[in-house]
Amino acid sequence: MRAARAYGALAVGLVAAACTAPEKQLEVGRSYQSVTYTDTTDESFSRSDRAITGVLVSHYGDSVRFRIRTMRDALVSGVDLTLHPASNRGEGLSTARVGMPKGTLPMLESSVAFLEQLLRRARVVGGDSVSLPVLLLGKHATLNVFTVVANGSDSVMLLGPDGNPAMGLHLAVDPQGRILGGGIPVSGTRIFSVDASR
Repeated sequence: MRAARAYGALAVGLVAAACTAPEKQLEVGRSYQSVTYTDTTDESFSRSDRAITGVLVSHYGDSVRFRIRTMRDALVSGVDLTLHPASNRGEGLSTARVGMPKGTLPMLESSVAFLEQLLRRARVVGGDSVSLPVLLLGKHATLNVFTVVANGSDSVMLLGPDGNPAMGLHLAVDPQGRILGGGIPVSGTRIFSVDASR
């Protein structure tokens, strides 16, 4: 009986220690720039074993801070967002805490931090063509299905429900699945790694 109590106390202690362990930083301060028509957005983010945190800053002055709460198997439990409107708008900041339906991944415009989480999830699922449920974040969040198609070891396509490659996002990736750059042919949207150009 004493052994059982001791084992129970040890198990509780180990669980408590695991819950209070500090976050382990995996990547720090990665930077990207995306250009769509006349709008340029700068992005920087860091990744730990529990979350991806970063900021998107439009050249119009608006910015969005985000924290993607990650789980095992490259899944996401939710996203915390803080919108800082440009000062000339005279609007206050607003915050949102968005929960993810089970198995669904978030996307926020062409944010690399969000896109890479989709790629990590596709790798976990496995296969050359993986369809994933996605919640497009914004004023009116919408659910959709996107397909990640491997195009050799150094590039992938992210296709929308129409499956049209011209409308899809074409991405160059490194061996770890980190995005090096990319674009959408039909809109001319381009994504650049600021780190790669240094």
